[in-house]
Amino acid sequence: MSESIPVSALPSIGKALVEDARRRIGRVRMVPVRVLVTRDGRPAPGARVRLTMKNHAFLFGAVCYHYGRFPTAQMNERFSRLFTPLFNYTMMPVHWDWYEPKRGEYGEEYIESLLGWAERHGIKRKMHALLWHECVPEWLTQGMDVKALYEERVTHLMRRYKGRFDFHDVVNESTVCERFDNPVARWMMEYGLVNVAKLGVSLARAVEPDAKLIYGEWNVHGQAYLDFLRDLRENGVGIDCIGIQSHMHRDVWTGEETLRVMDEAAKFGWPIHFPEVSLCSGRPIGTMAYQRGHNNRFVETPEDAAWQAEFARDFYTLVFSHPAVEALSWFDFVDHRWLGAPAGVVTDDLEPKPIYHALTDLLHREWRSDMDASADGDGAAAGRLFFGRYLLEAELDGRKASAEVEFARPSFYEGGGEERVVRIGI
Repeated sequence: MSESIPVSALPSIGKALVEDARRRIGRVRMVPVRVLVTRDGRPAPGARVRLTMKNHAFLFGAVCYHYGRFPTAQMNERFSRLFTPLFNYTMMPVHWDWYEPKRGEYGEEYIESLLGWAERHGIKRKMHALLWHECVPEWLTQGMDVKALYEERVTHLMRRYKGRFDFHDVVNESTVCERFDNPVARWMMEYGLVNVAKLGVSLARAVEPDAKLIYGEWNVHGQAYLDFLRDLRENGVGIDCIGIQSHMHRDVWTGEETLRVMDEAAKFGWPIHFPEVSLCSGRPIGTMAYQRGHNNRFVETPEDAAWQAEFARDFYTLVFSHPAVEALSWFDFVDHRWLGAPAGVVTDDLEPKPIYHALTDLLHREWRSDMDASADGDGAAAGRLFFGRYLLEAELDGRKASAEVEFARPSFYEGGGEERVVRIGI
């Protein structure tokens, strides 16, 4: 294997697909806006109107697992300075073996630290994951009542953190649970995968009726995934979203396959999240495995880092252009945090990589929209903006007014000229 491969020789999404996606974004992600300005109840021609974007409606995120675990306060602060200008969303782990390593002893201090950090910075939050066959604590042994233990676990988590998470992964990676030989996987197969999902939804909603619940999966390329989505839909399992995981440490998705996966999943009518996107600035040496504890090694070069940035930019463009998708989150923010992979947007010592700059340019320049205009003879100013939250300011002859306004996006929105009208008096 060569240690230096030109970017042009590595996989790409394809120029034609990216150009189509850019055109589609204008229809899917933007909305016409009209601001009507009045003074003393009458139209105010010539008023200066500004709309300044504060946040996207779309969720752009990354996991924040390592916050608070750096050796110095300065590094934790640097993590925040890099993360918070870029992303508005994050995922926090309550893996059973992490959160309850001893029976009845919970990792609340760690979760509280992450929650407090995200809340201070206005970052939306997802809990990962309530039911999952893979992360089983050592104290849970064969013969124990797994269903009763899950009833206790889910109820505890939902009560302990009620109202503090915007989303919950209610069940995770069900279609591959038979590959694991542990008490939880065996119980899931016996109880039935649809019944497991129903149980999780019922337990979560018993505490928080309006909780936004997600079924997440990485095994999304075959018929088994689509069959399970159909089973969930036909059995009335009340999830709110589906999460399509796309870990590309070894096998990089083509643009065509990315579109196919999104299109097929969208047919079931749930909004889509991409909760775990990973792509390496390096290529694996020898066998690359996703199993926990595997010691993967990578060749990392400047060419690989440049390719990671370019591919990620095009992948984000393709995903952002699909009308069913409402969130896209990177896994992990920092290099070498999972499976030894150089999949971060910053290095181990918190230096921005080329992908960090590429995403900053994409999310906060190319996909940013502000408006600065003068009201016409009817006191109206119009523009086309990305869905999101804005600061509205109006001024005329020294008189000023301001307000925060939000342009919410309907699920599966594909445009069509539905103008939003905002009124402000000065």
